[in-house]
Order: sequence, then structure tokens, then C-alpha cells
Amino acid sequence: MDLCEWDAKSLLRAYGLPVPHARLFEREVDAPGEIAATGIIKAQTLFGGRGKAGLVRLAGDDPEATVAIIGNALAERGLPQVMMIEQASAFETELYISVVLDDLAGTPALMFSNRGGIDIEDNGNVHSLPLPAGSGVYAHEFVDFFISAGAPTAAGARLARLAADLVRMFRHEDMTMIEINPLVVTGEGRLMALDCKATLDDSARYRHRDRPFDLSRRLTDFKLSPDECRARDAGYVLVQSPGDVVLITAGAGLGMMVADLLADSGFKAATFFDNASGARGETAEARLEMAWKLAESDEIKAIMFYQALSTRDLAPRVMGLLERLKAAPPPKPFYFGLSASFVAEKTMSAIAAREAITAAGYPAFELPEQVVERMAADRDAGTMRRAG
Repeated sequence: MDLCEWDAKSLLRAYGLPVPHARLFEREVDAPGEIAATGIIKAQTLFGGRGKAGLVRLAGDDPEATVAIIGNALAERGLPQVMMIEQASAFETELYISVVLDDLAGTPALMFSNRGGIDIEDNGNVHSLPLPAGSGVYAHEFVDFFISAGAPTAAGARLARLAADLVRMFRHEDMTMIEINPLVVTGEGRLMALDCKATLDDSARYRHRDRPFDLSRRLTDFKLSPDECRARDAGYVLVQSPGDVVLITAGAGLGMMVADLLADSGFKAATFFDNASGARGETAEARLEMAWKLAESDEIKAIMFYQALSTRDLAPRVMGLLERLKAAPPPKPFYFGLSASFVAEKTMSAIAAREAITAAGYPAFELPEQVVERMAADRDAGTMRRAG
């Protein structure tokens, strides 16, 4: 889950890290109150580049006009007109600091640059320090890193303490990323986080029920279609895109591979289904019901179901699918594919499963490319029709 600036800074405050005084309001819902000409008005969004997009502005001599400009820009994007009014901060130096999850190593890494601000990715001066997986870290362990990375000497000790606090927060809050950019240094050598964004691990959300992050969740919902929201609430992931095949798979790697096979044959996947991180309970029936609903669209030509099971018993899945095919035939031509390890074939073999689907009147294959080849052949021959 991505956090907007307001929610990310609420975490910084909770851990005693320095952030400017700020308040939140929603245009046309809340009164913005008095805004100083030196105040900074910031749109709350989940995407970057707000400054370049004109969504972060100095209040200036006419704060109401500034609020209107930002609010109208948000409205044009179909987003709620939620803004943060932040006290301006005087500073001398802009820095960059973050803690990210190294996907390859599976451990956190501390990132730092002595040139923060816009276009940090292009300045070529970001230093990285791998961190231990489970043990605690202490401020003194970062001193040499910051010296070698060219950190301001006057802020070195404070930087080391802030880095230790960031790592502690990263771990305690189950984050995959926390970034402060810019982290500024004042004339007295103090630090201040002027902007912050963070991403939480969805699979650990149950451990943090006391932190709902209502604004970030609301902004997330604005990015989702109504059906994607229903899927999330039901405990699984649905991603929709323009296409002509409702694709039912499980797992990002398998889904991408099958989507590529479809594209190579002139189709385009209109859906991606997956298990939600940390979800509890079985969602197979809910996913099938959603797939049937989406397939009613005129743009959809077919439904493709393909799974590769390694450990979970395939029998309940196949029997559940057969029951649905009988009780509620799919609204578009249905194509089935299944491969399974011997572990998944506890009470039914993959061959028997495919034979059962074929007996029900639907083409069934072992490999995804075989499924796609049959779909393409039926399309080209004009024989892509609903069973029954």
C-alpha cells in the first residue's frame, strides 16, 4: 500500500522524526482557514512529480486562488481535492535518504545522496549501504557511510541518528520503502523532512490495524475500478485493462507469460487475477463469479482459465469449476488449461481433471500455448462459440 505524504509524515512524527507543522483540508468540504503567504500548499496524491505538475505551490499573496488552481487540477484528474498546508522551512542544503527493500538480497538497504530534490534519479550520486536482515542497527554504524557519501559535516551525527530511526521504523511498520526527499539541513545543522513517501507490505497489514491510513486508502480507491475495489474487499487481486480475453490465472509470472502468449496470437488479456497478499480463506468461487461478470462485456471474445498447481490439491478446484460450468455456463467461449505436480494430484490426476472438463463440453489442455493455439484456430475458423 502506497502512502501519501500526509500519512507518511504521520509515521515520521510517531517516531519522533523532524517534519514541518502542517494541517490537512479538503476543498469544498472543509474551511482552509487562514493561510500565510509563505505557506506551502501541497496536493495529496499517490503519484510523484507533483511539483512539476503544479500541484505543490507557495500560497503567495492570494492563497485562495492558489488553492483553487491546485483543486481544479486535482478535479480534472478525477481526484479528491485534498491538500496539506505546510509551514515553510528555511534551509541551506537538500539531501536524499531512503530505506528500500533489496528484492534480490531480501534485506533492507540504506540509500543516500548529498544532492536531494527533483530528479534525484538523474544526479548519479546515490550511495547504498546493505543492512543486516534481522539484527538491530545503531547510529554509530552509519557514521563512516555518511562521511564517504559526502554528507555535510555539521549534520553527520544527526544523519546517523535519523538513519537508525528510519531503519527501525522500516522494520517495525513492515515497509518495503520509506523515502525522504528532500531532507534539508538548516543553518543550525538541524534536519527537516520536507517531503516523504512510503510503501507498506500489504501482507503484514493485519499487524497494524491501529494505523488505517484512511486518506491513502481513499486515494488508492480512486485508482481502482469498482470491480477492482470489490475484488480487493473479497480478498483477491483483480487488475483490469483494455482487452478481449478474460484471463484467469494465479501468480504474476504465470499471468504475464500467458498474457504474452495471447498477445503473440492477436489477443489481449483484459484481466489479471491473483491471491491478495496475506489473504485468508478461499476466493476461487468469487474470482470465477467476477470473471463471468466481466465476460458479459461486448468487447470480450473468450474466457481463458489456466493454472499450474504445485502443492495445493487440484480436485476441489476442478470440482468447483465443474459445478459452476454446469450451474452457470460462461457467457463467452471457455478454454481450460491445467498442469500439476504429483503433490497436487492427491485425489485427482491432472489428466482426469482435463478429461472431466472436456466431457463437460469445453476444450482442455495441459500447456498454455496449446490453449492459446486452440483459441486462435477457433477465431480464425469462425468457430469460437459458447459451449451448449
